[in-house]
Amino acid sequence: MDVSTIIALSRKQTSATSGQISDADYLKYLNIIYKDIFSRLVVDSKKYTWQSFNTDVIAWQSEYILPQPDSNSTGLKLVLKVFLNWKDIPIYDTSLYDSEKEVLDKNDKPYCILRDGSLFLIPIPDKDWELYIEGKYIPMDLTLTNTSDEIKLPAEYHNILVKGLNSLVFGEKQIFDKQQLWEWYYQQWIKQIQVEWSFENESAYHVEDAYLWFLE
Repeated sequence: MDVSTIIALSRKQTSATSGQISDADYLKYLNIIYKDIFSRLVVDSKKYTWQSFNTDVIAWQSEYILPQPDSNSTGLKLVLKVFLNWKDIPIYDTSLYDSEKEVLDKNDKPYCILRDGSLFLIPIPDKDWELYIEGKYIPMDLTLTNTSDEIKLPAEYHNILVKGLNSLVFGEKQIFDKQQLWEWYYQQWIKQIQVEWSFENESAYHVEDAYLWFLE
């Protein structure tokens, strides 16, 4: 959903007219909820929002540079899954093994290792394929505008924005029983995401911790 869709859905669920809550106030409330989610789930807990990245694999090229820090984000911080030609391949933390041979002995199929912001495919691909990566990053600017069409959260979590927004709107309308109900919904969703992200990050691979001894 984009900003206009989220606001329209909240207006429908709260019956809030533009005379009661202006679009400017709706946007202000939405940004309060949006930044609250990131402060509780992303910044404080060191979790990151979802990002996908794909690129063409070139025959006989092993290294592929991951998204780097820029004015919009911190760059890819966690790698969750890597797909080569749409097949899930293992990611290895080579610091857990004593030698390159110990890793190679575990693999008769392609796998990957991360180092210095790059991903290395092992063995080196001998044909042109496609590389797809799911990971996480921290966006630099969290302020939404009326024309924002990118919500920096996975689509399945966009409804949590509506729930938090509804709570603030009912509070503004002084309908406190509904304000408390939507606040309860909002907090329950926050707790659910905290559990999901905590479990997910147990298997995430930290880019900055990656080490690849045999390419030193």
